[in-house]
Amino acid sequence: MTDIVAKTLAASYDEIEELWLHPVVKDLVAGNRLRLDECAAFFLDNIRRIAQADYSPTTDDILHVRLQTLGVIEYSFEISMAGVQYHWLLYDVGGARGQATTSMGALFRGRAGLQYLEEDPRTNRIDDSLQLFTTICSNKLLQKATLVLTDLLKKKIQAGVKVRKYISSFGDRPNTYEEVSEYFRAHFIQAHKRKDVSHRQPFLTDTV
Repeated sequence: MTDIVAKTLAASYDEIEELWLHPVVKDLVAGNRLRLDECAAFFLDNIRRIAQADYSPTTDDILHVRLQTLGVIEYSFEISMAGVQYHWLLYDVGGARGQATTSMGALFRGRAGLQYLEEDPRTNRIDDSLQLFTTICSNKLLQKATLVLTDLLKKKIQAGVKVRKYISSFGDRPNTYEEVSEYFRAHFIQAHKRKDVSHRQPFLTDTV
């Protein structure tokens, strides 16, 4: 199956690129009138490289892949720091709201905050993420876990997404990466200080 997909992609990447670069498509994407997966633009921009027969995923490619996490997934790996070997257990938190009660882990992946939930179009994803993050902070079973919060914020801002459209409390602040990231950071830090059971230091990072 992988072979068939690769050959099909290699045979049609010229047409895919031509369609993706068409002015009408660009206008639709810029105006948010074309519904695409949030990572689609990255892969379409790199279609020629990806369609090559000897293609091997880069770190950026892997980070841009968006696969739904069902439940809690555990990753185990070794890290060497300052000559000391550490064994890490990383738990990836499932994103869907229905999994929130069971998805408690060390890695909390931001749910594309500048969008609405697919399962509830009335609810902003940043509100849903904040609620889940607060639940994780207050869970006594995870009081020794390291909290890592990640998202693809910079790419969204550079793509022209307007924060105020999704979050009215953002007000008239400048729609810059620095201003938006500080706004979100302050909200999550406040939730952490208010609810965290072990006063640990959380790590907030932009994935790409």
